[in-house]
Amino acid sequence: MYNLFITEKAQKQVLKLSEEDAQHVKEVISLCLGKYLKKPSKRCNKKLLEGSKYETYRLHVSMTHTVFYRIDEIEKRVIVIEVRGINQAHSKYGVF
Repeated sequence: MYNLFITEKAQKQVLKLSEEDAQHVKEVISLCLGKYLKKPSKRCNKKLLEGSKYETYRLHVSMTHTVFYRIDEIEKRVIVIEVRGINQAHSKYGVF
C-alpha cells in the first residue's frame, strides 16, 4: 500500500478550483492513485510522461484537469506535484 502525499503547491492549486471541481479532483486522485495505482481502470487515464527526467506521470480528471505525480518506490508513496487545467497542463509536459 502506498501513502498519498500532496505537495503544498498542488494543495493550493486545488483550493483555487470551484468547490465541485475540487471535490471531484480529490475523489479521482484518491481512487486512481490509491486503489488503482498499479491496476488498469477505465476510469483512470494515467500515463508515464515520455522523456520525463524524474519518471513523472499524469492523470487526466474528466478531461478537464491534469494531475502530475511521481511514485517513490522506496518510501512507498505517491507524490502529487501539480494540478492544472487540462489546457494549461500541455505546456508543462516538457518541464518534468
